[in-house]
Amino acid sequence: MKTNESDQADIYIDLLDAGVSRLARRALAVALRWPRSLPSFARIALAQAGAARRRAQNRAGGIPVPAFLIVSVTRRCNLRCAGCYSLATEKRERAEGRPGEMDGARLARVIGEASALGVSFALIAGGEPFVRSRELINLAKANPSLAFPVFTNGTLIDADAVKGLRRARNLIPILSVEGRQSYTDGRRGGGVYAQARARMAALRRAGVFFGVSFTVMKSNAEELVDRDFIAELHASGAGLFFYNEYTPVEGGTESMCVSAEERASLLASLEDLRRDFPALFLAFPGDEDKYGGCLSSSRGFAHIAPDGRLEACPFAPFGDTSARDLPLAEALKSPLLGAIRAHHGELQETSGGCALWNRRDWAENLLVGAESSGETPLGDPSAPPVYPESPEFLKKGFDENLNSLVSNFNA
Repeated sequence: MKTNESDQADIYIDLLDAGVSRLARRALAVALRWPRSLPSFARIALAQAGAARRRAQNRAGGIPVPAFLIVSVTRRCNLRCAGCYSLATEKRERAEGRPGEMDGARLARVIGEASALGVSFALIAGGEPFVRSRELINLAKANPSLAFPVFTNGTLIDADAVKGLRRARNLIPILSVEGRQSYTDGRRGGGVYAQARARMAALRRAGVFFGVSFTVMKSNAEELVDRDFIAELHASGAGLFFYNEYTPVEGGTESMCVSAEERASLLASLEDLRRDFPALFLAFPGDEDKYGGCLSSSRGFAHIAPDGRLEACPFAPFGDTSARDLPLAEALKSPLLGAIRAHHGELQETSGGCALWNRRDWAENLLVGAESSGETPLGDPSAPPVYPESPEFLKKGFDENLNSLVSNFNA
């Protein structure tokens, strides 16, 4: 007989699977503005029932297949954004002597295996993913029932990339801005906002479905739900708005995070926007509460680093297996991710966007086997996290550096 805990876990998984299907159906309805994308979106929506069945079968067989697989295809990037989690992670990966990014053949194998196992969405991240634009387009064309949202700064979406996106409609560019020009250029560099808007215009002219991604911080949270700003982006062709809370992976940037009250206000504003605009509005990690909290470690999603290591989350990059040389089905059996799922109730959402990252000492203790001693390695949940030293530039916080950043990048 199942325990109450496993019954509850099954309920949350069922809710998540139903949510994935609803998301695909809503995307199909939104895509009515992009007639040439309708066949691709319809194929993805129709595939969801089969994908959910494959996930359930694999879970029953001991393979915890997530609905969402986040794949960081590179750490390379042409920008150096303040507080970038990928840049901070790259430094740790180099210090650990990790191998470089997977080649195209390995990446194609991993994505093909993910589709066969029942993954519904392969979210492509970086670095800047469009440094590998041809490979991304080929991946999407080879896996037409998978949705490939690709998070990009937009600056490398040239004419050839636009042509490729017209051929691979399931590859969905999500252009990252931080608000209007002052916020975006302040964090990403002078002229980046103008370039992003120019790419949006090019995508709209080509009839390509695209979205916009925001990093939600204390300084820009109000602007990101401003109706005039959203209406402006929607009119420019954006059909999806993704709100991602800033996680202070780079030490000294804690002041950039939203508070619990600000998160609640953001989510309430998103409900209003969903009613008023025919577009998709998604929040991370805000929407996780519907599904029992943190969805990392294959509860709802897992992360594959550029070198193939399977990790709990891009913001909490803990892992002990790799899909680089192992079949993905074997890598998903990760003992570490299993231990995190088993102790899921000990993860409580805190300030900083990612409960698991804020309890990284606990996760790292699991990695070295502290769990087997019978001790509970989770420390005082109310204790503030300890961060490594970081440049004085980042310790000052986002707002204080805004004007100097713009001046430096324009110099």
